[in-house]
Amino acid sequence: MKASQLHLLEHFADHCPHLLHQRVRVNPDIFDDILDQISDHPIFFNQSHNHQLPIAIQLAIFLNCAGHYGNAISPEYVAQWTGVSVGSVINCTNHVMVAILDQHDTFMQFPVLDSEDVKIPCAYTQEHSCPEWHNGILAADGSAFHLHAKPTLHGETFYAVSQTIP
Repeated sequence: MKASQLHLLEHFADHCPHLLHQRVRVNPDIFDDILDQISDHPIFFNQSHNHQLPIAIQLAIFLNCAGHYGNAISPEYVAQWTGVSVGSVINCTNHVMVAILDQHDTFMQFPVLDSEDVKIPCAYTQEHSCPEWHNGILAADGSAFHLHAKPTLHGETFYAVSQTIP
């Protein structure tokens, strides 16, 4: 049996943002920003008589899938949570991924190597990490990201560094 819980997302966004974050792994403002960026993508429009799910629902399904791992992320589990078919879960995930990847160059830009935006994190990385990471700048800005398991290579250094970043 499928009983959709998607109707709760709007209530969570307005009244319990932490519960929305548990499901889709972003806060309501970020969800709305992503939705605004992908809503005009042609993948969400077709000439078929079988209409797609609303883009916000497709995004919620995608973010739920992207934000979980293991048994909590099987298409069957997500289908149960959303009240849609397994095929719809797969289609929604694919649609949103295509829309996001098509905007890769808009959002993923690396700073110029001799800029101040690179010098500060490089200096921090050289001071607080192993030699292999000395030219690394992408995670030296204090951003937290969670890994399922500690990396095998330089795992202790990574955890020590990640916990000391202000």
